[in-house]
Amino acid sequence: MAEIKPAYLIAGGDQAKVAEAKRRLRARAESEGGQGALEVFEPLGERRGPDADALIAAMATISLTASRRYLLAEGVSRWGKNDADRVAEALGAIPPDTTIALVAGEKPPAKLAKAVKAAGGEQLLFELPRERELPKRLVADAEGLGFALDLDAARLLVDRLGPRPLRLRNELERLSLWAGDGGGVGIAELDSIISDTSEDAIWTLADAITEGDEAQTLRVAERLVAQGEALPRIVYSLAPRLRQALRAARELEAGRPPKEVAGGLSMHPYAAKMLVSRVRGRSPAELERSITALADLELWSRGGSDYSEAVALTVALRDAVGAGGEPVAA
Repeated sequence: MAEIKPAYLIAGGDQAKVAEAKRRLRARAESEGGQGALEVFEPLGERRGPDADALIAAMATISLTASRRYLLAEGVSRWGKNDADRVAEALGAIPPDTTIALVAGEKPPAKLAKAVKAAGGEQLLFELPRERELPKRLVADAEGLGFALDLDAARLLVDRLGPRPLRLRNELERLSLWAGDGGGVGIAELDSIISDTSEDAIWTLADAITEGDEAQTLRVAERLVAQGEALPRIVYSLAPRLRQALRAARELEAGRPPKEVAGGLSMHPYAAKMLVSRVRGRSPAELERSITALADLELWSRGGSDYSEAVALTVALRDAVGAGGEPVAA
């Protein structure tokens, strides 16, 4: 086991790596001292850091039972100058057999970084990866979890869930349970095992609208509402997919080969191929109506109608798939 340092400053925009660092610290603490061996200091509010006085008091306490004490303070970037200065000073006198981890935001506070280094500690800075780097990282992370993830499947996963490392890491861990040690996940498997999240449901909803499938559209929309998904976010997430569908439909109507149309879309090749196959049965005019229905729904969400949310959503989506209905904003 690697030598533990007296202090750590954990920061950066890659929340998946930040979460993993905290998980490792907790696992080590519990392996040495049992359940609850890691003492955690949570922020006192959205704009307030953890209780600096309580943390400083805990740092000065010498344990008579545990072989090593572990303290973790969340949200230290929210401290004011006075609290940050006092904690920085306290870091200069950390008792033996004590480790304190300070978790900051994307940018580590300079004074705390300097104090951690002076105490013989280490700064762990996890920068947010570029979107184009995520698929290869997912493949490597999957290997670390004991299964093989196909690179094309990794690209589709990023396209499907977005460039959100923590969300992607959670999905990887779920896929590892499905694949098992030494198993593999490719594109063919991904569609059947991807989790039933709001992101996935919105993707499915966009596909259903694109195909003009009224029953599936209303079924998925009902699920999203039941999950508490906000109406503006549904509209915001659907719009780019429907604009891509309209572009594809126009190019197909103009006589471009489906393969060329798919290649010109700004999305994963597999996803583009599936989108083109879905729009081949619908005209540009129908998809323009779908986009207009969404615009009406957005207007309603800003106070453009007296309809209830459930009625407004149902009317707009029925209109979007060509099933009729009055304009939502009328």
